[in-house]
Amino acid sequence: MATSNNIRVAVHGAAGKVGMEVLRAIAAEQDMELVAAIDRIPQADAPTLPVHVPYYSVLTDAITAGKPDVIVDFTNAEASLPMARVALAEGVRLVVGSTGWTEDQLDYLSALCDEHKSAGVVAPNFALGAVLLTYLAGLVAPYFEYVDVSEEHHEAKIDAPSGTAMGIAKAIHEGRGGDMTRQMPTREPLTGTRGGDYHGISVHSSRMPGRMAHHQVTFGTAGQTLTLRHDTTNRECYMPGVLMAVRKVMDMQGLTVGLEKILDFGPAK
Repeated sequence: MATSNNIRVAVHGAAGKVGMEVLRAIAAEQDMELVAAIDRIPQADAPTLPVHVPYYSVLTDAITAGKPDVIVDFTNAEASLPMARVALAEGVRLVVGSTGWTEDQLDYLSALCDEHKSAGVVAPNFALGAVLLTYLAGLVAPYFEYVDVSEEHHEAKIDAPSGTAMGIAKAIHEGRGGDMTRQMPTREPLTGTRGGDYHGISVHSSRMPGRMAHHQVTFGTAGQTLTLRHDTTNRECYMPGVLMAVRKVMDMQGLTVGLEKILDFGPAK
């Protein structure tokens, strides 16, 4: 039951697969009130939502009618950034799981949060296991010379490598404090076989039906390897992290990038 103390939440990208999971999760929480589902798809063309909630195709209409405290966004950077400009100006806080953000865009979003004295959380992955994998990879990095990061996703994912894979690579680079050693073959009959190069970290992407989200980090040094892997089996795995971020962002200021920043541990050193 809604009370005056509940966090009022709108979902942007509500007609998407993750958006629908967010609707279910928010609606089930005792301290939250789901006030709006927002998507660019007109309601007549949208799939049936899993819960009863007012549906809007125009962001400003949703904010005016629903008066959300927080907007949870699972779209893409192209749609997310214009939404953020409007929402932050209206005093709405953000929890963003959209992918494809550039460093310049994140800097701009941070400036918007500061300008409007508001807050946002942007995370490439809200699955707590994936966040822990990223953290552990940064801890391991100083003790190994070589590393490959491999990720597998469904065929409809728009970016490669995934934002999570890049987050893992950045954590490894920061944890090591320098570049890894990257072996390159004398001959390469098929160009690009060693994957993308991020500071000596080889990053590989796979896209095909039958997969959802999988990330693996394999470290190597003389006589041994160490493998860390996280598998996502359904979209419910993101919900504990999303709900945590919605609660935490109410007491935050400025932009926070990465779910690990609001957990009990900080980024790996």
